[in-house]
Amino acid sequence: MPDTLSPVSAEQLDAHVNKHSAQLTEAFSGAAADVTGRTRVLIADGNATIRKLLKHALLAVDCDIIEAGDGNETMRKVQERPEPNAILLDARLPGIDGLEVCRRLKADMQFRTIPVVILTTSSNGEDVTEAVEAGADEFLSKPINRAELTVRLRSITRMHSHNAEMIGAESVAMALARAVACKDGYSSGHVEQVANYAVDFGKFLGFDSAELKSLRYGAILHNVGKIAIPDSILEKTGPLTPRERALFHQHPRVGCDICAPLKPLKSVLPTIRHHKEHYDGTGYPDGLRGDEIPLNAQIVGIVDVYSALTNDRPFRRAKSHQEALEILRERAVNGTHNPKLVEQFISSHDSPATDLLGTDSTAAEAPAT
Repeated sequence: MPDTLSPVSAEQLDAHVNKHSAQLTEAFSGAAADVTGRTRVLIADGNATIRKLLKHALLAVDCDIIEAGDGNETMRKVQERPEPNAILLDARLPGIDGLEVCRRLKADMQFRTIPVVILTTSSNGEDVTEAVEAGADEFLSKPINRAELTVRLRSITRMHSHNAEMIGAESVAMALARAVACKDGYSSGHVEQVANYAVDFGKFLGFDSAELKSLRYGAILHNVGKIAIPDSILEKTGPLTPRERALFHQHPRVGCDICAPLKPLKSVLPTIRHHKEHYDGTGYPDGLRGDEIPLNAQIVGIVDVYSALTNDRPFRRAKSHQEALEILRERAVNGTHNPKLVEQFISSHDSPATDLLGTDSTAAEAPAT
């Protein structure tokens, strides 16, 4: 039997791609809708007159206004649904003061992306420093200039809308990636582990925050194409037939096609498609070689193998940290990985695998083929 897909198999695979791509797009649209929609601004100030003036100043923005008169009420209002798209927060709010409210919000994963504008009574250096240290996105000095307030608010609500899209994309991507991990027989922690390894390595390489975010999404979604691969292939313990192997080797392309309709995931598509390429050109699906392979894809390929080697599987015990590093070196010598990048990965870690995450490793995957 030839090592290619039959026309029927190819059509079935494309049907799976269309199905899961549509489901992902629909799920993302729903997730984004939860955090977008009409702009809601929370005005938190202990002075009712100032709240009234701020409401009047925001007429040009055409938004829904929520009010809070003290810190405790502010925290309650933030937790209401839908949550505010922006908060105007008096630094000296009664009860829990505004700076402390800001700190608590920015420390909470659920609310940290909500833009906060701290309102101060002066523009001296100390007040500005306190606002910045509390995590404020902007600050304005009283008395508030209406034009400046409008411009700042429009700017940060646009930022929040973008953040909302990314939050929606990440939540949907993580759910889909976990579903793939379960389908493939892996621990639910595998997705997070590979993503954490990739981000840690990216930090070592000097990636900035935007680059780390793209790397993280790519690591989360690298195996998403397996959702369309038949269980009979994923669960097979013996060698794959040529036809089965050809079908399995389509999963990076399938994953890329599934995620392609989502604009926030555009930057991670090369990582999804090319994480199985080999440095000597013998990988798949496109046979890229050397630096033709995107750097993020090379990183995910390395950390994915490391994660696989250092976790137990039904057919073998986990390798030690040092054993896994030696295997990575061998794979680099044999042409699978970029030798320089493998040595950089080894240099970035000189502790047992459990210390790399700061937690016990629980994920598992067989080495990439």
